Amino acid sequence: MITSYIKKHLVVLFIVTSTLVTSQTKFKRVLTSASDFNALKTTPNTNKYGNIDALKVVFDIEEKQLYFINSKTYKYHYRFCKGYLEIPQTLKEFNNSNYKAQHKDKRFLLGNINHYLANDTYNLELSPIDDMLIGDIKTFYDAIKEATYFENFNFFLNTSRLEKLRSVLGIPAISASDLYGDQTYQAVSAQKSYGCLKFVDVDSLKQNNITKHDIIVINQPILELPITAGVITTILQTPLSHISVLGKNRQIPIAAYTKAMQSDILKSFDNQYVSFEVTLDTFYIKPISKEQFERKTKKKKKETLFLETNISVKHLIDVDDLNQNSINTVGGKAANFGVLYDLAKKEQFKIPESAFAIPFHFYDTHIKASGADVLIKQMIYDFKINQDTKALTKQLKAIQKKIKKAPLSPDLIAKVEAKIKSLGDYTRMRFRSSTNAEDIVGFSGAGLYDSKTGIVGSEKKSIEKAIKKVWSSLWYERAFLERDYFNIDQNSIAMGILVHRSFPNEKANGVAITKNLYRKNYLGNVINVQLGEASVVQPEDGVTCDQVICYSGSSSKLYNDKRIVEIISHSNLNNGDLVMTEAELINLSEQLEKIKKHYYYNVYKSKQKYLAFGLDIEFKLDSDDRDLYIKQVRYFND
Repeated sequence: MITSYIKKHLVVLFIVTSTLVTSQTKFKRVLTSASDFNALKTTPNTNKYGNIDALKVVFDIEEKQLYFINSKTYKYHYRFCKGYLEIPQTLKEFNNSNYKAQHKDKRFLLGNINHYLANDTYNLELSPIDDMLIGDIKTFYDAIKEATYFENFNFFLNTSRLEKLRSVLGIPAISASDLYGDQTYQAVSAQKSYGCLKFVDVDSLKQNNITKHDIIVINQPILELPITAGVITTILQTPLSHISVLGKNRQIPIAAYTKAMQSDILKSFDNQYVSFEVTLDTFYIKPISKEQFERKTKKKKKETLFLETNISVKHLIDVDDLNQNSINTVGGKAANFGVLYDLAKKEQFKIPESAFAIPFHFYDTHIKASGADVLIKQMIYDFKINQDTKALTKQLKAIQKKIKKAPLSPDLIAKVEAKIKSLGDYTRMRFRSSTNAEDIVGFSGAGLYDSKTGIVGSEKKSIEKAIKKVWSSLWYERAFLERDYFNIDQNSIAMGILVHRSFPNEKANGVAITKNLYRKNYLGNVINVQLGEASVVQPEDGVTCDQVICYSGSSSKLYNDKRIVEIISHSNLNNGDLVMTEAELINLSEQLEKIKKHYYYNVYKSKQKYLAFGLDIEFKLDSDDRDLYIKQVRYFND
């Protein structure tokens, strides 16, 4: 049960009580009360949902014995079976024999009992690699049910394999969608900060004069996250939403708490200085004095990041001439697209056709011809001296207006249209922002700039309008302030454009992270996917997407052979079915792993552990053939 208390002015939301356990208590045969469970529980190894207590359980098939393991002493099933039951197996032998379906050489049924505090249910969960037969699942469930005090006890259908078995299991079962929807708490970005707590109406965010020292409490989806010291939102987030990505990039605490607006404890600290800390299972609010606040937030001098800009390339760049060294000429998005182009030739995915890039030179020429360059220099100087956000807003709008009003070079328009025609029959094109302050290590720039559609021969959606709108988005207030937050020199930025055909008939779209976000240094690609064009990163209120973990393509033969799709949540736009088929998800995971390996060893030559290294990859399934397209890759900054 979720509780809260105040002790010495410390407000704690979601307190999970624990009982000290002596090391002599290795297991229990029965659980007669919550105190028995609490004596053995720990946190789960995989943190897919918030506010969970976990306990490992083993059923010995030969001896017909049940062991509720002291999960503080034994982190893994194998350690208990090896250390206490003295099985003569290596870890590899243990996994191969006990996670298979057949009983030959199999001795144990292995599982976790998770207590979900949000709805006070107990659920039996198997490892995603476990191929346990239906009869064994029933035996396991019934044995646990008989030996425990659990009243609301379910079997968790955590994989696509198990979801297909729901109708024939014959035991109470619960799906990922049920658990996801019942959550009241998520740790979106586990950090700590200091600031002034404010309840904010998203519709009048501008009028609230939010500052970088405010910790805001909001109850609606937010398209642009202002520079703040922290966020408490009532809307559950995927790890790939813009709020999640920006929070992790900025290293500020963000928590999703569905009951925040009803919390009298939180309201009692409205407009007060507090410390705010987000952890996996709870968040903490503690009042502090103004003196403490000023001491904790004393400005530390940051080193200015100067970006390189090459404006010497005065021609459109073919996609096969783009590579990781092109960032200074055409920006991160287009440079990474060139890497994908080379990989797509030998792997099982496509990239958007009719692609080329417009380098920085043309942006630089246009802002000088329009007079926007003078306004930009003045604006940067004024803001550095005065930090006046109201004046900044006016100046940025004036810059955007200059860029969009000035006529584009007829020569550039002619070259772009000729290039499009030379590359095929596509006339509806996507013009995508590609800056040197985007898709780079330490700064993703996700959601800061705009992409626009331009159609050859169209007056309403002309090529000229698309190019100028993309260029002008470099000077959106959200983009300027985000760069300022990271101390990027604003005079050193430039906008290139990646051009390729658009996707008017996409069947699915999504974002994947090529690392396991729920278990540190572990196998798995986290994939978020949604039906059609519905946004994954900026979903409409109440809309959820498919969120799965796939292990195919990894270095583990055990995981590869199983072809696992572990489900965290379902899209509520697809009648409870996965948006992508198992085969499509497994193929995607295999391609993600190939892209990751190339970037790890050849592009970034990373010194991180391979399992800790991640890429943020956008993809689509296009047309009735459902062809897999990889459209963007960036370094995952967390």
